[in-house]
Amino acid sequence: MNSFRAAFVVLALTVCAAQARSQVSFSYKPTSASFAQTVVGLASHDVTFVVTNTGTSNITVQDISIDAPAFQLVNGFWPITLVPRQNADFTVNFVPKAAGTFQGHLTITITGATPIELPLQGLAITTTAAASLSVSSMTFNQGVGTTSPAQTVTLTNTGTAPFTVDTVSADPPFSSSANPGATTLQPGDSLPVQVTYKGTAVGTQTDVLVFSYDVLPPSGVALTGTATAAIPPEISTFPQLEYATIGYQYLFALSAAGGTGPYTWSLTSGSTLPQGLTLNSNGTLTGTVASTVTAGNYTFGVEAIDSKKGKATAKLTLPVQPTTGAECQNIFWDVAGTSTPMIAINDLGTGTYLGSEGGLYPNGSNVMPPSHEADGIALAQGIQPLNAAGNPDPNGSYGILSIGESATAHTWSQFMNDADADPSKNTHLVISRGAQPKTGAVHFANINDGAWNTIIDFYLPQAGLTPNQVVAAWVLSVNGYPTGVFPADMSQLKSEYEDIARNLHTLFPNIKLAYFTSKFYDGYANGLPKPIFPEPYAYEDGFAVKWAIQDQINGVGNLNYNPALGPVVAPWMAWAAYDWTNGLIARSDGLTWSCQDVRDDGVHPSAPIGQEKEANILMNFFKADETTTPWFLAP
Repeated sequence: MNSFRAAFVVLALTVCAAQARSQVSFSYKPTSASFAQTVVGLASHDVTFVVTNTGTSNITVQDISIDAPAFQLVNGFWPITLVPRQNADFTVNFVPKAAGTFQGHLTITITGATPIELPLQGLAITTTAAASLSVSSMTFNQGVGTTSPAQTVTLTNTGTAPFTVDTVSADPPFSSSANPGATTLQPGDSLPVQVTYKGTAVGTQTDVLVFSYDVLPPSGVALTGTATAAIPPEISTFPQLEYATIGYQYLFALSAAGGTGPYTWSLTSGSTLPQGLTLNSNGTLTGTVASTVTAGNYTFGVEAIDSKKGKATAKLTLPVQPTTGAECQNIFWDVAGTSTPMIAINDLGTGTYLGSEGGLYPNGSNVMPPSHEADGIALAQGIQPLNAAGNPDPNGSYGILSIGESATAHTWSQFMNDADADPSKNTHLVISRGAQPKTGAVHFANINDGAWNTIIDFYLPQAGLTPNQVVAAWVLSVNGYPTGVFPADMSQLKSEYEDIARNLHTLFPNIKLAYFTSKFYDGYANGLPKPIFPEPYAYEDGFAVKWAIQDQINGVGNLNYNPALGPVVAPWMAWAAYDWTNGLIARSDGLTWSCQDVRDDGVHPSAPIGQEKEANILMNFFKADETTTPWFLAP
């Protein structure tokens, strides 16, 4: 039988190996993988091999290996013990570094059985297409509520073969003129793309205009926008509103700046909203989108009049989509046993949630103590390229990896794609996988857990890193099916975060910094069968992060990072981006999460909307924080 035929063999082979005391019985499928032709430097589609315990006794996957570096492990960990009828998934893709036909094997070793050798084959080709962008960065300066003049970047095919532009994406408060859908550029062809920026809040925002292609790696333009205070009244809401879902409740608060508040809102003459929605005089859009409304973008005009009769108008667009399958009616969540909506920890301040004080840092503050911040900045400024042994080398690299489960992995994958397309990223920085499905905080809190094997034996080498070159980590890691008791659940999770920090230092001796993020809003999972992280668990996870960081700041929990104070046992710990907000109730910075941001399970970020949104929040953090810019950005 030709094991490399184009179609996968779906037949599951059942293997029984007799032992002196027991019998091992399992099946696996497919029996091989043949990857379609893949351009050098790109990744193929994924193939997942599933091992199933078909017997009546437990079996243990003891080891896995791949004997050809062109094939990479995407997810799967070992050792893992499978109870009867339980599955273990091992996902592989093809990432060739040169043209040609490649062959290899994924070997899965099950205790008491002959190792399974699964043939892998891939065909790698080169392309003579080449993409060139006319600029590498764009800078905008605008007053809040005003939209900048368009700046143009021109994409040109400077090669000798065609390529297709699959997507061109920018995130609010930036927007691009690129039309949705693929565009093919022949050699010499160009595609002009206009980019605008609308100041939605005073301060600086960053983004990457990412061009994705069929036969080339992504490329991008670094975007920076700075907004100054508005003087006359201006509508500061970004022109595209948060997504609405057909047949479900909607809530959105429009915003204005400048002039003299309060503002009175109304639709401009001739404007209408999708059936079921109303614009209230306070600027809130409320109601339930009628089930008869069709999917699409609905444009309407709004007007805001301040207390001195100053007036501002704007055209807004409301995207409306069908249900994702999640519980889209749960547009916000209340404190248990009350009708009081939960308040994001960064807005809670010195207020309390079930007796626990808010704020991301001690004393209800969202700002870390100056001494802790100074230590983080000093550590960041000391990061330098390293060779494989971890010694300084101007030609070396340093890496950051993610820690967490599948939702974390999905966001990190989008973040890697965007960051690697960003010309402002430091060329010495290598971003590696780390998060993987089915590996919650309890896994990473155990230094002997198989989740670490995947990182050290596969993810880091695949990225071109050694454990000695890891200098930073992003941790978004939780556990499923909690008891629902606060603060006990979160005290346990806090302890696991502290174990994770210590394990990071043990396994990666040159790690300096660990950044933590809690879950985003998971209310759209409440009411589904077996919700994994139902509210208020996702919200309460923020307290576990706060308490773990607070322990390090207060010098408790054996988390020392300062050699002047004794043996170093953990990296310096701090918040990365704090993502939680109460569904469609905007927090003070305007962040909301709609049902369209999540998949049908209400937990995983949707592709591309939710993944891109969370990845962009993370990108803004790494490109702006004083403890990240010294090593994340190019000098």
